[in-house]
Amino acid sequence: MNAAARLFSQSTVSRTWLLSVLISKVQFGRYLLILAVLMSALSMVYVTNTTRSLNAGLQQTLAERDHLHIQWGQLLLEKSTWIMQARVQQVASDKLGMVVPEGKSLVIVDP
Repeated sequence: MNAAARLFSQSTVSRTWLLSVLISKVQFGRYLLILAVLMSALSMVYVTNTTRSLNAGLQQTLAERDHLHIQWGQLLLEKSTWIMQARVQQVASDKLGMVVPEGKSLVIVDP
C-alpha cells in the first residue's frame, strides 16, 4: 500500500489532514481575495494620479497654445504695418534717396 492510501486508511490522521488542507485552501482564497482588492485599490490610485497629472499638462499646453495664438495675431498686425505702401515709400525716399519719376522720364513697354 502506498503512502497516500495508508494516510486515508487511518481515520484520525485523514480527518486532521483533510481539515488542515481545507482550512489552508479557504485561507489561501481569502488571502488571494484580499490581495486582489488591495491591488485593485492601488491601481485605481495610480490611474487617478496619472490622469490628474496628464490633465494638468493638457491645461498648461492649452494655455501656451492660446498665448502663441495671441502672439501670432500681433505679429500679423505688425507685418501688415511694415508692408503698407505709404511706409515703403517713406523708407525708400528717406533712407535710400529714391524719388518718384516724372511723367516725361517714364517709358512704357508693350509686350
